[in-house]
Amino acid sequence: MTPTSSSPSVDLAPRSGADGRWTPRLVLLLIALAWPTQLLAAGGILGANATAGVAQTFHTTQVVWFGLTLTLVSTLLTPFVIKLGDLYGKRRVMLAMTALGALGELLAALAGEFWLVLAGRAVAGCYGPFGALSFAAVRDLFPARLVKQASGVMGSSVGLVAVGSPFLAGWLIDNWGYRGALWFLAAATAVAFALVALLVPETPRHTAGGGFDWLGGLVLGGGLTAVVYAVGQGQGWGWSDGRTLGWLAAGAVALTAFLFVERASAHPILDLRVLSRRPVTLALTAGGLAQTVAFTLPGLAVLLALYPRIPGVSAGLGWTAHHNAVVSVSWNLVMFGTGLLISRWLRTFDARAVWWAGLAVMAAGYTLVGFFHGDELELVLTSCVANVGAGVVVAAAPALVVGVVSPEEQGLGSGMLNMLISLFGAVFTAGAYAVLTADSTVVDGTAFYQDTGYSWIFWFGALVTVGALVLSLFIPPLRDPAGEDAPADARPA
Repeated sequence: MTPTSSSPSVDLAPRSGADGRWTPRLVLLLIALAWPTQLLAAGGILGANATAGVAQTFHTTQVVWFGLTLTLVSTLLTPFVIKLGDLYGKRRVMLAMTALGALGELLAALAGEFWLVLAGRAVAGCYGPFGALSFAAVRDLFPARLVKQASGVMGSSVGLVAVGSPFLAGWLIDNWGYRGALWFLAAATAVAFALVALLVPETPRHTAGGGFDWLGGLVLGGGLTAVVYAVGQGQGWGWSDGRTLGWLAAGAVALTAFLFVERASAHPILDLRVLSRRPVTLALTAGGLAQTVAFTLPGLAVLLALYPRIPGVSAGLGWTAHHNAVVSVSWNLVMFGTGLLISRWLRTFDARAVWWAGLAVMAAGYTLVGFFHGDELELVLTSCVANVGAGVVVAAAPALVVGVVSPEEQGLGSGMLNMLISLFGAVFTAGAYAVLTADSTVVDGTAFYQDTGYSWIFWFGALVTVGALVLSLFIPPLRDPAGEDAPADARPA
């Protein structure tokens, strides 16, 4: 039985459409949750395209903080967001997050000094953990028969975002500079606030009363943030540099201390008993690794597309940003279409089998990309194969989490998956740049990458995907959320 708080009228928002049919209200609810969730992906693309303009406007060599500040704040706040969503309802926390996100991007857009830009990005980072709540809200608000399908549509819609965002970024930055991208993000986040306010009902509270483990949240968030910061700076500092090793050590000490803090806490911020269960650990680790590849490799492939082709110096394709956007439409549409199709199959097929097939195809696809990426035709064909698998991965990953946790644990599961994707993404990106740098040519202080390095980052992604597949084979049969609509005495024990 789901525990409730002292406000049952707020906590027990009823699920309508319990017969499992899509209704206009449910479609609008899905849009209201998907818009702010996928705005995070769009913001990453827009932010990456705005970075060069920020550096040139403020004449700074520290522009790495433009993106890193947002990532660090998001990582630090994620454990607090998970717990607050369970304590006070996810809608209230979502509204606070979107309001702060819009305010932060607005401050960054108006800033006349670089430090104010960073301050704005830090405030905007409060919006970063939104995905930790949105997928959990699907579990709370949708009929149980539609949970896996709705989660799959939300996950796969990142492919649609990837189709349009490069064109949007080019139009905004070409016409209004980096501030155009930030103004758009502020306006789009304000729209997200309105959608949540108007269309999303309050969710059940999954923690009855009790206190809040501020110490545990600070230790966990601080430890993860220290690791992400060290990995993000490691390539520039050097992996054996004292600063890199010091931050890594501090993060490791904090994460170790967190285990002891939580055991002693009367109201732990994360239930370690849930995370210690083998199915949960396997699903979160495999899901985090696979989605890291699906989300990170396309961004790294942009380097191949945009770097110049200089025989003996640089093995890039030499495309313009617009040309890359046009060509990449093909594999991004494949990813989106595959995800939509798979989200329907998840209602009738074992999500594990669908997941295994997606991982196998994605690993094979990126293996092919490593061998064949020398021109448009090769890259389109091999990337489409890889993105068939990636579409399956992003659609099926939420179903894995749904299948290994109870409704009361969904926020914790989604939040931990979010944190692992951030952590694995930082490590993967740093490793990829290390591979590229090992086979590079430096001309006038700029590193140009050779073809061997590009090949190995795609093969590296394929190897990580195979690792996720091996872990996934040990995930036991998943629970079916459709049983949650049955009377309590009719559910299997």
